[in-house]
Amino acid sequence: MRAALLLFTASALLPAQTFEAASVKVNNSGSPASATPNLFKGRLRYTNATMRQMLQIAWGVTAPQITGPAWIDSGRYDIEAKSPDGVPDSEVKPMLQALLKERFALDAHIETTESPVYNLVVMKGGPKHPDPAIRIPGAQGRMFGGRIDGLTTALAGVLGRPVLNKTGLDGAFDYAVQWASTDHSSEADGVPDIFGAVQQQLGLRLEPATVAVPMLVVDRAERIPTGN
Repeated sequence: MRAALLLFTASALLPAQTFEAASVKVNNSGSPASATPNLFKGRLRYTNATMRQMLQIAWGVTAPQITGPAWIDSGRYDIEAKSPDGVPDSEVKPMLQALLKERFALDAHIETTESPVYNLVVMKGGPKHPDPAIRIPGAQGRMFGGRIDGLTTALAGVLGRPVLNKTGLDGAFDYAVQWASTDHSSEADGVPDIFGAVQQQLGLRLEPATVAVPMLVVDRAERIPTGN
């Protein structure tokens, strides 16, 4: 038992893995669009990302779970990084955390706060998988993807509060949602609001609740990254 404890203690004291090489630059394109982060075989590429978006990936939280200075939504950055050989892509989060702390002098902490959320649950009849190629005339918003965590993250960004996965589903989940508005309004030209769309098109439901959720609080960060 003592040997096992010593081994665990020694492992806990080992330094966190870091990227083998990384470039973080300000993006001055003026474009409001950012490319979906590309992580494949140890290479991470993110174009025109905001600090909030980078924090979401690094800490695995949704946009409403982050508080910080106003510029975390306005500053834009390009990231290219390579993991050391043999390090799986699943280990990118702690490496990205370390990179943001190093290049932006980031100081942040997690605190638990009672917050309004939406629980995403499965309706009677089970989930549905609409064809993302089908476009609904009159729809003002649209999202699609292939993972349940991608759906909850996207819904949280649109609705402005955390969305918790209570579906019992995990990993791969093909979804496509199209809606007319983001509030509980009547259908517009036959197109439901986002709450009705999630029900009708996915067989899921958004239920309001208030629970304790982890919040990432940015205490300090520099807007201009250092050293490449």
